[in-house]
Amino acid sequence: MIDVQLIPATEDHMQLILPNVRQADVDELYAVSLMTTEEAIRVGLRTSTIAWSGFANGELVTMFGVSPASMIGGNGVPWLVSTHLVEKYQKTFLRGSRHALQAMLNVYPRLENYVDERNHVAKAWLHWLGFRLEDPAPYGALGLNFHHFYMEKK
Repeated sequence: MIDVQLIPATEDHMQLILPNVRQADVDELYAVSLMTTEEAIRVGLRTSTIAWSGFANGELVTMFGVSPASMIGGNGVPWLVSTHLVEKYQKTFLRGSRHALQAMLNVYPRLENYVDERNHVAKAWLHWLGFRLEDPAPYGALGLNFHHFYMEKK
């Protein structure tokens, strides 16, 4: 039995996850914003309505949350940074992510963001969750191909 904990994300968790973040996530964050992973997570924590850290058997696997797209709209921008442990705990992660998605949709009836075309694991996970991925197009600071993805509450 895997001991799973979802707890509110903190700056201390950020320091724990930084050495183990998947390279695909590091590359994606930089391509979008030219920010380091630490800078991007810090912005995510500061702007999120809700943010969690996901632990499995005491190991930090992922940090994720959702931020408002604007001050006036009802759209949310989901984000996630994960470690290589996401593969070790794949089934647990997949099951837990559906619950987190519903919590986000309860706050924001429409979720949308962009995913790096090169980030195959993230694209498969988004598809599995039911997000629609548009055709890739240049996006972000480096102008690399990204998929706009979105979902609306049913």
